[in-house]
Amino acid sequence: MNLRLIISLFLFIVIMSLTSCHSPAGNRTITIGINESDQMIWDFVAKKAREKGLNLSLAAFSEYAEADLALAGGDLDANAFQTVSYFKSLPPNVKKKLAPLGTTYAASIGVYSKQYKQLEDIPDGAVIAVPDEAAAFGRALFLMQEAGLITLKKGFNGTGSADMIKDNPKHLILKTETKKNAFQAAEHADAAVLSQSDAKKAGFHAEKDALIRSAQMKEAYIHLIAVRAEDKDDERMRTLLSLYQSDDTAAFIEKEYQGSLVPVFLPGSSVLTEKKE
Repeated sequence: MNLRLIISLFLFIVIMSLTSCHSPAGNRTITIGINESDQMIWDFVAKKAREKGLNLSLAAFSEYAEADLALAGGDLDANAFQTVSYFKSLPPNVKKKLAPLGTTYAASIGVYSKQYKQLEDIPDGAVIAVPDEAAAFGRALFLMQEAGLITLKKGFNGTGSADMIKDNPKHLILKTETKKNAFQAAEHADAAVLSQSDAKKAGFHAEKDALIRSAQMKEAYIHLIAVRAEDKDDERMRTLLSLYQSDDTAAFIEKEYQGSLVPVFLPGSSVLTEKKE
């Protein structure tokens, strides 16, 4: 074997080694954007991941949009933050870069108040704080109808504005709040529609203190893990999903969250399938 061939083979081996070290398959760390209230769940999953040689680096986010932009831009490898309905409503230029890996849980929402103990006590002209994000706003309207506070127009599908309210007998004033500020809403409003995590931040017991909790657990309200589109079949991501969507993770969620979160494990392909409600 001549010297030139030996050198060529040596360079080929070095290049292949460097490529392998910097490929996604060779990187055993996944950086995940999470909701702060889910920290316990992800600590549980991270412990299992370490046993599989996978390191999960967790970064807490308070806004859906920030977590998706960070994922699309490469600052995150995954996020476990948004609902199915929110993911489907993403701007096309962001949505095309992402893919749902699989679902995690359905979260309840409720009406909470620092001033009133029953729905009947909410006075005429009361200010009700509601989420400003479109899908969450629609869900809040459904809950208010379920509570008997308003009546919605026929055909309301969960998206739209306050114009979809047909009857508002108590002349309630809806004040929108960002997710970042949602937990503070109950301090300056007569009542607030809050997720279980925001209710907890606001000092409420998610179940005991709710004037009413939503019984709706439609697929639109299920949360999911999102990844970049090119990574949805990555071995690390498939391992991550299997660790989350396991019997012991489901049991952990049921024990720790006492019904405020309900484990719902579906594949990402199910999320992309349009269903008639």
